[in-house]
Amino acid sequence: MTASEHTRLINKFIGLCKDTIQWPNILSELGYEVQLIEQTINLKSAQKISPDVVAVSRKLLHAIITDCKSGNNINNEQDLRYLELVSDDLKYHVTVHDTNQLKHTVCYVDNHTNHSQLEPHTTFPFITFSDDAIQGQRDFGIKQLNEILCDSISLEGMREPTGYYPFSPDDEDYVIAPHVLRGLISYVMMKGRTIQPQINDPATALEILKLIHPYNVIYSRHRDSLIKKIETMINIFMKSSKEFNEQVSKIERSEHKTSTLQSLVKICESLITRYESQRHITDKF
Repeated sequence: MTASEHTRLINKFIGLCKDTIQWPNILSELGYEVQLIEQTINLKSAQKISPDVVAVSRKLLHAIITDCKSGNNINNEQDLRYLELVSDDLKYHVTVHDTNQLKHTVCYVDNHTNHSQLEPHTTFPFITFSDDAIQGQRDFGIKQLNEILCDSISLEGMREPTGYYPFSPDDEDYVIAPHVLRGLISYVMMKGRTIQPQINDPATALEILKLIHPYNVIYSRHRDSLIKKIETMINIFMKSSKEFNEQVSKIERSEHKTSTLQSLVKICESLITRYESQRHITDKF
């Protein structure tokens, strides 16, 4: 099993804005780069919106405000709030050389399997992914985007990106666990030799979050949920693995630092192998 469809859509869209190996970089070629992920934006109308990804082209002075839809419905109230967005609402959130000239387009990102259910419920354009193609739908309000998205873009031989946004709070524990373990390894190897870290507390969870999410989500509306997820994962490791619990306790007591750190790393690596091997046969952690 893999990450949720919503997380996959976020990764696929971000991949378009990066020089991603084996993935179209059609938006990167127009100068788009990701500047916001899952952050709440206050509107002048006193409403709030929470897009999944905001990509900005400094070259075109244009922002794409995306909402990824893995389900079969569009919230009408959410759709109306997006209609109230004006480019001036973005000036404190994005970086361009002239915010007064910035324009924007709101679009939905979806799969071909649910597109027919979503399309009738909004006037906004779509970027739709299928197994073998990307297709833009409707007017994006800017010539360069319309030109690049008007024709189907082949995904034949491409490899779906997965690491730009590794997980969300809605993903299953078994998806999140290997990321947390790798982040924990990095954290204890960086900090464990110089300080006496407390492994399972919010401050440590935040440090791990910074390490395992390439796009730092510390300002995301999901930050607290992600930190809680990491704390929960570490608690599960401690309860389910006597060896893990013993090594963490030693680290927190600052006992036998080098050998203890090495032992914990080996245990984490073993757990990663175990959980990743189970993904394809179970949805239970």
